[in-house]
Amino acid sequence: MKGETSYYKILGVNENASNFELRKAFCKLSIELHPDTTSLEIDVAKNKFQEVLEAYENLNNSNLRKIYDDKLKEKSKSENNTNVLNNLIIDSNNQKLIGNRRPFSSGELFSLFLLIVIIFISLICSIFIASFTGKELDTVPLWLIK
Repeated sequence: MKGETSYYKILGVNENASNFELRKAFCKLSIELHPDTTSLEIDVAKNKFQEVLEAYENLNNSNLRKIYDDKLKEKSKSENNTNVLNNLIIDSNNQKLIGNRRPFSSGELFSLFLLIVIIFISLICSIFIASFTGKELDTVPLWLIK
């Protein structure tokens, strides 16, 4: 579902179109938009041909078409409903929220642990070095001294 244009509009067919009608529309558009047979620029023709191919592949497969139709219905319902949160999108396959953070992996947790340890050791070393050089840890800012 790229952009605002639905696959049905790309192919120029009705939402109740049969597989024969889909194939007929695809063949017609592929002849018109194929980069080798069109008068359009190569990049434009290539992009339009890929859109048509993607639309046909998704609508020709009955499982993908059902999922796509369900998403279109959800999209039309969400546009009508003003109380829907924009950042929460429900995935129809597994009913999980998309966009939420995943849990950290063990490697990521270990990296965070090492980062905290290194910061802590650096802080201790800087205090230790400052104490041996004779600098005071409790200093008063110069702008407070008059």
